[in-house]
Amino acid sequence: MLVGCGLPRDAAGTLDRVRNGIVRVGAAENKPWTVDGGDRFEGVEGQLVTAIAGTVGARVQWVRMPEFELVDALHRRQLDIVIAGFHDKLPWATEIAFTRPYFTGDDGKARVLAVPAGENAWLLHVDREIERRKSDLRAALLRKPS
Repeated sequence: MLVGCGLPRDAAGTLDRVRNGIVRVGAAENKPWTVDGGDRFEGVEGQLVTAIAGTVGARVQWVRMPEFELVDALHRRQLDIVIAGFHDKLPWATEIAFTRPYFTGDDGKARVLAVPAGENAWLLHVDREIERRKSDLRAALLRKPS
């Protein structure tokens, strides 16, 4: 029944807008999750969002801000996704939406990315891409440096 309804939908059309366009990624350095490489972010989450953007034919536009400013910009829909090594117990869940966890460490913290609340098709797309890459992400995080 839901197939005919076109669900899930984005309140502001994020998935349609970023397709073959630009994904505005807010980022703050938090090693090893996000590593500021100057012209781009690396680390587990930097590589992950670059891959996710590629699945919709989009380029990444990096936006650097402190975490609290990133959350506010995401809430105001000035960003499409935020990476900063967030865990799922942060109090911002009422203002923004968290993805499903991509990694849970020995400390019990489940790592997530953040997207604007109400952008359900975009969130579902990001969640599916995270799920496809979850074992590779875990392996990369658990790999010991040589």
